[in-house]
Amino acid sequence: MLSNQSELVWDGRIHLGDEPGIYGDTPYSGLALELPITLEKTDPAAADATALILRTENVETFTGYPGHLITVTAFVPDPNEPFHSVEQVLATERITSADQNRKKVELDLTGLTFPVFVGVRVRIDTEVPPGLYDDFVVTKLRNKSTNFGIVASFGFHA
Repeated sequence: MLSNQSELVWDGRIHLGDEPGIYGDTPYSGLALELPITLEKTDPAAADATALILRTENVETFTGYPGHLITVTAFVPDPNEPFHSVEQVLATERITSADQNRKKVELDLTGLTFPVFVGVRVRIDTEVPPGLYDDFVVTKLRNKSTNFGIVASFGFHA
């Protein structure tokens, strides 16, 4: 039977927004954060696809604004410069109030060499005027692939 479960990659509390200190129990990162993860294949025959699930608390966006930007970027070897890498955006999504503090980001990893080193960036919606930015907390990052064909670990591990 194929597993439909997700795996926990990161669990914590990081405050994003423009009002430092409103979450007294939570480190404040400012307007953005980026979590490094390593994706590995457990089965060479597994699909080159996975999904990352971001959990938050207190996302409350204004109607008419796009929401907070989630960008997933792969850091791949630069073919023109040995010992250098280039960023390749794999997916972008927006999280809004309608998502009820949970956003799934589908990743197509076709053509990438494993392990894949990925940054998961969350940036607050800055189309809203300063002083009215939404303050919220990022709490979890999970990975979900069919039968755990692709697993994730926090940090970059070669």
